[in-house]
Amino acid sequence: MRGKLNYYLVKWRLFGFGEKWKNINLCGGGVRVETFADVDIYPDADIHVDLEKKLLPFASNSIDNIICISAINYFSRERGEIIVKDVYRVLKSGGIARFATQDLFEISKKYVNMDKDFFFQKLAGNRERFYGITMADKINSWFYGYKTTGNKVCKYFYDFETLALLFKEAGFTTVEKKGYLQSRLPHIDTIDNRPDQMFFLEAIK
Repeated sequence: MRGKLNYYLVKWRLFGFGEKWKNINLCGGGVRVETFADVDIYPDADIHVDLEKKLLPFASNSIDNIICISAINYFSRERGEIIVKDVYRVLKSGGIARFATQDLFEISKKYVNMDKDFFFQKLAGNRERFYGITMADKINSWFYGYKTTGNKVCKYFYDFETLALLFKEAGFTTVEKKGYLQSRLPHIDTIDNRPDQMFFLEAIK
């Protein structure tokens, strides 16, 4: 019954909310992006979906754009492949998917180069920005730490080549590495964040 109610809720919102429901923000972690509807496990998301267990509740070829910022790493590589294929399914022809995630290549370079300025950054109140006492602790936090809602933890640490492969195998015609704030999408300044640790992938169906 709950699944059927969620289906009709999605249909009502898609037709009732106009522009917002042409753009989807996957697993935004409570971060709201203007003109994008939230699909997340968070209780206050516009559509509550656990992508670990279910696929996107949208018709094929129905969505203009999808963003997913710092979230695909919370799924196994196998589940990530399924999610990317489903993103391809729901996007319209010419639709854009923009994914960003922590960059295995860049963060590994910082580790090899003993970049303590990066790993030992401080937040307000002198709190450590990254979990752990040693640099090894901190880099392992990207693999095994950073719990989110539902105690989800990071499960796969991507470089651009590996994530791009998932998009190419899904059928996307264009898969590009973009710079921070470099995008075909409007309002990109409200979407991108943390350029010191992320790479940005943009794909066109």
